[in-house]
Amino acid sequence: MDIFKKQAFIDIFGNPIQLLIVFGIAIILGFIIAFTYRKTHRGFSYSQSFSVAIVLITVITSLIMIFVQDNIARAIGIFAAFSIIRFRTAVKDVRDIAFIFFALAVGLGVGIHSFSTAIMGTGVICLLIFIMHKVNFGGLRKLEYVLNFRMDAKHHSNDVFKKAFDEYTKKQSLLNVEAKDRGAFLVFTFHVSLKDDEQLGKFIDEMNKIEGVSDVSVVSSKNDLEF
Repeated sequence: MDIFKKQAFIDIFGNPIQLLIVFGIAIILGFIIAFTYRKTHRGFSYSQSFSVAIVLITVITSLIMIFVQDNIARAIGIFAAFSIIRFRTAVKDVRDIAFIFFALAVGLGVGIHSFSTAIMGTGVICLLIFIMHKVNFGGLRKLEYVLNFRMDAKHHSNDVFKKAFDEYTKKQSLLNVEAKDRGAFLVFTFHVSLKDDEQLGKFIDEMNKIEGVSDVSVVSSKNDLEF
């Protein structure tokens, strides 16, 4: 009789121990993914809420897979219900999309009880992310920067920057020029490669000494920048 009661409980509520294992592994792996995202993030678009979302996506996906199991009709119903949801928040970084798919994949693996694959996949992918972050994969060299400054239009000439550029940079290329205040000021954006990274401060000082130049700023091109 006790056996039948136990079986009835499992049929109605599922196996509590199994559910705890699934949720426990999903939460741990979700935190690992979120930690990897936080530690390897570059730029200025970091969002704490996105890190929280990564953990929740992992756990919720595993829960969905528990609901679905091998029932195709149930799967169609669940995903039809989710299709009415409209996400209005734009993803700022393409890399964030990869982390969303990462969390989804791990959640799917945990939900179908493929624990070893989910754990090993999380470890391998996180290690790969840390390696690419460490070597700055796909980034520009350390000595390359984006230079921005504002200049009074009446002081502008083609040779006005030549002395500073020749002394401190190996190469430079003009990315953008924008007229401000009806042409009274020009805002320049250059991509520059320095001869010596330790000379960055002196280069900025030299640019500030040029007549008519103001608001000099330098951004490392290791970050993702758009123009």
